[in-house]
Amino acid sequence: MWWGVWIATLLLVLAAVAILVRHWRRAHGKQGTGPISGIAFYLHHNSVMGLYQQDRYSDALEKEIEKRTSRGRSVSGKIKFPAAEGAGEQKKTEEVFSRYIERAEPITVIGMVMEVLEKRDDIVYVNLVKRELVQNKALVTALGWADGPDRTRLRTARLRGMDAFVSMRGLFRRVRSDEPGYTTFIAAYGDPADPLAAPRVRFRCGIRGFRDADEVPDGTFHAQCLGRVEDWDPHRGELVVHPIAIFK
Repeated sequence: MWWGVWIATLLLVLAAVAILVRHWRRAHGKQGTGPISGIAFYLHHNSVMGLYQQDRYSDALEKEIEKRTSRGRSVSGKIKFPAAEGAGEQKKTEEVFSRYIERAEPITVIGMVMEVLEKRDDIVYVNLVKRELVQNKALVTALGWADGPDRTRLRTARLRGMDAFVSMRGLFRRVRSDEPGYTTFIAAYGDPADPLAAPRVRFRCGIRGFRDADEVPDGTFHAQCLGRVEDWDPHRGELVVHPIAIFK
């Protein structure tokens, strides 16, 4: 009698574990849907600092830096964040974070930032060549759907006005810019024969954000940009995106 009870209990426990594992795999399988590929060659310092100064991200970014410095993976094992108490301590932690950005490799800093953004479901992933959006919670939140990503299947969407960070993959090319101190890239929707004649995305980058200004690519190259959508320019047929980081 008791053996039957124990066997039944064991089967229920195994069934519960199997369900938990399945849900865990499903949840974690959605993470990393837009991983970083390539090497960061552009990083907008002020934008990264702006992310840190937002209450939504500051604690998580501090913890990520502490974790990386304790493992000896960043520029200095001595960089630590004290507990922020008052305006003076907060300013001190901001200065430490700023020095970390300046000293660390861009791929280290932006990798950490993207991990934090993705954990908070704040990145919408876009493949410009294929004209596809990755189905994730960030997309659901940005578009205001009520029934969730598992039941909603998107066919078309407008990126204009999207209140989320976007990670865009595409074929980039540098175009002429009349603004001193800036380099401009475009990436077309799809893969048209003439990218300048098709709807496209424009990325305006400050020269100081490049690791090496002499290595800014000419011609067409594959790249991924993390940024924020600013507006649609109907006269040029361009979606204007503020770039935080670009990988090639």
